[in-house]
Amino acid sequence: MSSQAISRRKLLKGVAFVGLASVAAACQAPAPAAPAAPQATQPAAQPAAKAVKTIDWITPAAIGLERTMYENFAYKFMEENPEIKVKVSFEAWGDYMTKLPTILAAGVVPDMIHQHMSIVQDYAHRGALTDLIPLMQRDGVKPEDYIPALFDAFSNKGKTYGIPKDSAAWGVYYNKTMFDAAKVPYPKDDWTIDDMIAIALELTRDEKGTPASAPGFDATKIKQWGWAWWQNPTPTDSESTRGLIKALGGDWYDADYKKTLITDEPALKLFKLMHELRCVKHGAPGTAEAQGQGDVFRAGLCAMQVGFHTVTFFAKQENVKFDYDVTFMPKGPGGQFVPVGCSGWALPTQAKNKEEGWKFIKFLVSLPVQKYIGEQKRWGVSLKEAVGSIEPDDKKPANFAKVHTDPFKGKTDREVISFKFPPQQSKIKESYSTNFDPIWTCAKSDVAAAAAAVKKDVEAILAGLNW
Repeated sequence: MSSQAISRRKLLKGVAFVGLASVAAACQAPAPAAPAAPQATQPAAQPAAKAVKTIDWITPAAIGLERTMYENFAYKFMEENPEIKVKVSFEAWGDYMTKLPTILAAGVVPDMIHQHMSIVQDYAHRGALTDLIPLMQRDGVKPEDYIPALFDAFSNKGKTYGIPKDSAAWGVYYNKTMFDAAKVPYPKDDWTIDDMIAIALELTRDEKGTPASAPGFDATKIKQWGWAWWQNPTPTDSESTRGLIKALGGDWYDADYKKTLITDEPALKLFKLMHELRCVKHGAPGTAEAQGQGDVFRAGLCAMQVGFHTVTFFAKQENVKFDYDVTFMPKGPGGQFVPVGCSGWALPTQAKNKEEGWKFIKFLVSLPVQKYIGEQKRWGVSLKEAVGSIEPDDKKPANFAKVHTDPFKGKTDREVISFKFPPQQSKIKESYSTNFDPIWTCAKSDVAAAAAAVKKDVEAILAGLNW
């Protein structure tokens, strides 16, 4: 695996794109024809040159490998489709989320855009995205060829607003070296949420090596934590948290998205568990404690962390000094789940060159491109046939495929679930931030009151959606 920039020559040589059959046929020498009698002929009329259309494509992408890769895909697409020119604009992730509404509102509409699952329903609800179902049916793009749960997040009421381009199957990474030193058994694949809490407290140690589960633990001198959140355990920051709320027998919304269920017992239990783990029992670092430490798991400061395949990629890039593995998210009375997420490609409703933009989307989610992306090991893929391409060449960590790719292949008895983020996410997040940030920063502890306040706000938002 290499993190070096991909040259255009390497990409064009290394990826076996469609169209090879027609090239091979063109290379075969035709059988000689019998000579024909000479006759007067008129000069053949030259076909009119096709007008070149330029499609504007805007997407977030990191400087370096990701941008180079996308640029090279655009070059290859233009070689195969000389009548189309691709003009790409890259943005940093945070900048993209801020600029996209402004760009669309200004009327300078791109022909193709990136959509994360957390925002796609919001843009669709505003009428900003094209329903892709007619184009998919016309051109034989089958949802069943892709990971089904990903399409769930991009669809609503029989319409689909984006083609998933990548994937992330969430699990729990654990530091085997840290477990071994503490003589704590590794998490089993069928472990429970109670197991998770108990292990987190046992693996949280002060400078004297005393665990948080024992008398005498000094919470002012913590050497390592047992558990790290990827983001806050609410239905606003990550689809991964749905794996825990479902395991506890609950969910974030009812089936029709008319009500939020965060004042139900499963949600209250999850919020209380996470608050107590961080603020009362000190088994998870707070934002201030983790600040400046980098990724606390890869830095060797935390025994367990919720994450997807990128944990493996960056751990190898950084050459971490400890041994690690990954297992499923814990189960509860509601079952055990593999939460999955993704981003996708979408066509704005007001795009001027939809057909050309759609053609480029099909190219980017085609098997050769998806395999090439997967082989970089950094990004997931959405096409089922290409899923295995992200698996590490050295087969480490041992359970990588079991957690991150087998569920996409149907080779697991855990339920694979996505999450459909409702529209008006910015307003929903604002309510959660106002009411729950004091809970997660340990300034307040009344989880029930925070949940009740958010429920009132969110259900007022949902009532106005007609969604």
